Amino acid sequence: MKEDLFTFSIQQAETLGLKCAIVLAAAKTIKTELASPGEITASLKEKIPFLEEQEILKNIKRLIDLKLISSEVISKKNEPARNKNLYSLKLPSNNFNAGKRKLEHSWAPSAQAFEVLGMGKINNEFIESKVNEFKMYWLEKNQVRDNWNVLFVDFIRREWVKENSENKGLPVCIDDNWSPSSDALDILELANVSKNDALKHLKEFILYWKENGTALRSWNSKFVDFVKRKEFIGSYEEKNGKKTYRHNEPGEFSQKFKDRTKDDSWAENLEF
Repeated sequence: MKEDLFTFSIQQAETLGLKCAIVLAAAKTIKTELASPGEITASLKEKIPFLEEQEILKNIKRLIDLKLISSEVISKKNEPARNKNLYSLKLPSNNFNAGKRKLEHSWAPSAQAFEVLGMGKINNEFIESKVNEFKMYWLEKNQVRDNWNVLFVDFIRREWVKENSENKGLPVCIDDNWSPSSDALDILELANVSKNDALKHLKEFILYWKENGTALRSWNSKFVDFVKRKEFIGSYEEKNGKKTYRHNEPGEFSQKFKDRTKDDSWAENLEF
């Protein structure tokens, strides 16, 4: 008979156990909302006679505890009424902005933010001096966030590093006493440029950028690029019958225009 056929998924059997899955499948065929666990067991005993009565009752109570079936016991405990579809999943809320808010003019960092920053030896006077700058930036952004204190802590840490740097994070012009850091020289060493070879270009580098008048936050990366161009970008020129490696600045030609128009060396290796 059709009523005697119960179906359940492999996942239910794996999660609940085979007997409990059978009891759940059988319970779906009857109304359990107004019945006690004992009454449900009595109804199911005829449908699944191959299980002991105590085994059925034990699994019924377990399913009630898991809220997979409803029972009179639940209503007696004044629990909220549940949807008739007891087996559907509850989907997450679509309100992704829950808890998020815009920064207000009255906002101030929490005591916990001060405590965390204090652990990094950042004094309160410095922290308070940066509050208005932080607020001005984010008020103009007009964004909603749920972690304003975290953003503030990250902002203060970056500003503290700048404050304690040699130039306080501000762009500076190069001077005659400037010299590349050991890290810059190590990078050039990795590119097979020795320290002595790199420092040969130092005076030229300083002279060029002094006359240029540019101000930068760090000159080390500029120096590394400058030396690499000097060492690796160039062309061959012939002197006394020997080819020597000549370095060119970017955009500089190794021949005069008149000579370049007559140069057909590019076709020497072509085969027809």
